[in-house]
Amino acid sequence: MPFWSLIYLLLLLLSAVFTIVISPSKTPFYILAELSSGLFAIMFFLFYYGVVPYPAHIATPLLMLGFILFQEIWVNRDLYNLISLQNVPEEEQKSMLFVVPLVTILFLSPFIWVVLQVFRHYVQAPPFQA
Repeated sequence: MPFWSLIYLLLLLLSAVFTIVISPSKTPFYILAELSSGLFAIMFFLFYYGVVPYPAHIATPLLMLGFILFQEIWVNRDLYNLISLQNVPEEEQKSMLFVVPLVTILFLSPFIWVVLQVFRHYVQAPPFQA
């Protein structure tokens, strides 16, 4: 596994912990779900780099990806208000409207690429032989 991916995995884990810290809802279910989401994201890298064998069926990574998307988009929807630009001067808002999406895309692109490679493995794999 390349060094950059180890750093990226650490950032994914720190992101999950940071989300728990800033969240107003700290129920045991939320903490478990956020940590699971982070660990599922890490598992995609472990599958891709051969640290952990691929699951036998494509349903496992599909459910993992579905849970990650559900947790990060729906459950964390209350956190979007924390990143509003209401109190930021207008000049800074204009630059942030370019920089923040760019940084987000750059941060997520390795994860998206690895997820696509994991699913490509299932598409190119020969059918199961009994």
